[in-house]
Amino acid sequence: MKSLRRRFANLGLAQKLILINVVFIVLPLGFMGFLAFSRFSEATENKVGEYQLQTLKQLTLNIDTYMNELNRLTVMPYQYPKVTEYLQSSRAPSQPLTLDEIHELNGFVTQVFLNGRVDILGVSLYGTKGASYVVLPESQYVTTYKLEDHIPWLDRFQGHFGEPVFVATHDLHSVGGNVYQAFSIARELRSFNSGRTIGYIVIDVNTKFLEEIIAKVSLNEEESLFIADKQGQLVIGRNKDGGGLDPSVYLGWSGKETGHAETKGGTLVAQVTSDITGWTTVGLVPAKSLMRDTYTLRTYIVVIGIVCVAVALFSYVFIAYRITQPLRKLSRLMRNVGRGEIQAKFPQSGRDEVGQLGLAFNRMVDKLSEIGYLLYETELREKDAQIAALQSKINPHFLYNTLGSISMYAEMEGSREIVTMANNLSKLLRYSLSGRRETVTLGDELEHVRGYMAIQSMRYGDRIRFEMTVDSALRDCRALPLLVQPLVENAINHALDKGAGEGRITLTASADGQTLRIAVEDDGIGMNASELQSLRRRLLDKAELGGRSGNGLLNVHRRIVLHYGEEYGLGIESMPFQGFKAILSLPEIHTGDRKEEREIG
Repeated sequence: MKSLRRRFANLGLAQKLILINVVFIVLPLGFMGFLAFSRFSEATENKVGEYQLQTLKQLTLNIDTYMNELNRLTVMPYQYPKVTEYLQSSRAPSQPLTLDEIHELNGFVTQVFLNGRVDILGVSLYGTKGASYVVLPESQYVTTYKLEDHIPWLDRFQGHFGEPVFVATHDLHSVGGNVYQAFSIARELRSFNSGRTIGYIVIDVNTKFLEEIIAKVSLNEEESLFIADKQGQLVIGRNKDGGGLDPSVYLGWSGKETGHAETKGGTLVAQVTSDITGWTTVGLVPAKSLMRDTYTLRTYIVVIGIVCVAVALFSYVFIAYRITQPLRKLSRLMRNVGRGEIQAKFPQSGRDEVGQLGLAFNRMVDKLSEIGYLLYETELREKDAQIAALQSKINPHFLYNTLGSISMYAEMEGSREIVTMANNLSKLLRYSLSGRRETVTLGDELEHVRGYMAIQSMRYGDRIRFEMTVDSALRDCRALPLLVQPLVENAINHALDKGAGEGRITLTASADGQTLRIAVEDDGIGMNASELQSLRRRLLDKAELGGRSGNGLLNVHRRIVLHYGEEYGLGIESMPFQGFKAILSLPEIHTGDRKEEREIG
């Protein structure tokens, strides 16, 4: 991530604008297009699924109506007592029928085939005690068929309580050897008196009549439609290539009426289960066929979008480079100025932000030219000042020699106080006036303070007590010269001179690894809240020029801020008649932490 940010920061302004345009315009538009197409595809699929489902429901209703007509035929044996008596009778194999039985059974079968029911291929009656009467296509009745126990649909009567059972499409063989495709309706027949099973009736129906019903449904060349029972056996089907269908792939795959089955690229599946037959009607629409128009629309949208985005990007690149061209020219001129070519000028062509920047650049170049001349003139004056300073060196040396003579005469007269005072004063003058580095060690500064206090102690005698507590590890810390002595002088002037009796001044130094703090505290008369607040405001006011009380503190604070920054400086604390405390904050820099700074001339 840092590498990407660094690369982005190093790009040109025009490149950044182009990249931002791509990220914040092209990508959102692409995402919105993808989302809109997805929602449109989903809505199209749902609408087609709903239409397909309604079609299947209507188809199932038509088939149920047809099945109800067939179902009424299976209860006809209850209207013929002679038929039910025959089914309850015990019959031996090949036992012939009586004329009366033949008459009754033929009459029943004739009633089944009445009204032009050409769709019925056969009728079979089976008794539980061996009686049977089977009418197959192209034949008369047969009484030798027996109901085998292994017939699959026979077990399905369990729990149906006399309801019909619909058997999927199977082969029906006639006596003449022909094979018919038929589905069957079977019903368990029970005795009205005992409620026990007395036999079964099976009606075989030609499947072409179901095909005629299904043929009324409009399908395109890629759609498929089939009906299957609960066991997954195909009843009838219709698809584009006329090939076989595997109902087990689709039946009950989701438990829903419509859905999307992931098979061979995706297929939209709708299914409706009949309450009459228990059969499920399933409609299949390949997703590629369903979404063909959608994909065409998507292609058009993508092509048009790419063309529009390409034109927009090309236009944006042209505009971005045209807009940033003055900035690039200004950047080149600024680099030339950095190499010393201060005669460069920016051709101003407008009053927009770039034009204003160019005007400011021209003014800056003019100022640099003027400042360059002033610097040249200042250097000449500085040379003259250095010559004058060398000539004035005689004055400090004259003072040092004079103080040395005073010390020598005092030594001859035996006045040790004058000798001590003259020597300390000579050190103070030498520290203050002689050439020195821009920074000194804290140890040098403390020695300067110690010499100053030696002179003040001789002046005030026992009225002043001075204590210094500084860790020896901090004595090599770097500090600006003449920072601490003005604080001690301020304590004497405003604590001891304005008070009565004795005075105590304490100097301490501490550090936390980052900041060096030097505190000078006295036990004088202190300041009230308004005076303290006024002095603090003067310390923060950069326009304050001094001239009143606290001028020495102002100078110390400003020197620290100018050299080290706003986070360092002088802090003050005081309360009336409880003393005054000044705290210097400096960066903790030991002598070995950085190179020695340049010497002052």
